[in-house]
Amino acid sequence: MTTYMRYRDFIADLEENAEGDDVMRVVENRYIAETYDTWLSLVAGKDGGVAFVRSRRGHPSPTDKGVTVKVEPTVSMTALAAALGATEMMSHARTLLTPGAVDPITAVMFADGLKDLRSNPYPDTIEPPRPVLPPIRKPPSLDADLWTRIPHALRREYLKKMAHGIRCGIHPDDTVTELLAAA
Repeated sequence: MTTYMRYRDFIADLEENAEGDDVMRVVENRYIAETYDTWLSLVAGKDGGVAFVRSRRGHPSPTDKGVTVKVEPTVSMTALAAALGATEMMSHARTLLTPGAVDPITAVMFADGLKDLRSNPYPDTIEPPRPVLPPIRKPPSLDADLWTRIPHALRREYLKKMAHGIRCGIHPDDTVTELLAAA
């Protein structure tokens, strides 16, 4: 099952996962990239939005609704986020995500906007895989402004301290405020 996100949230998620690192690829795992095709799927409606969808290499696009655009797995996350964040691309996406019939011209223009993005080819030698950590997401109870003030490198540590604080009956906002004041 694929979880679709709002368009702007999807862009923010790409930027957050890349953490400003231009060499981060859309698909870091070389085996997955060689076995599966990666698609950017835009589905209109209440349960729609934007998501990455994978299908076995050589099989057709995995969704029968909305618009799917094949994405090269070595494309830089920051390059994709920048392309999706362009004003023209956001306008096309708004049109594609509006319920109703899909305008084929808009779909083609959206796909053209994703061509020639900066990519980072996999090295010829196989490197040991990086440990896969779950993505760091903002806790729902934490104020969004406080979340943006936490340095990316320290977010995982702050999450641990927030969890410990919750066990002691302290709200995450209070924990983060104290930690930021101490830093």
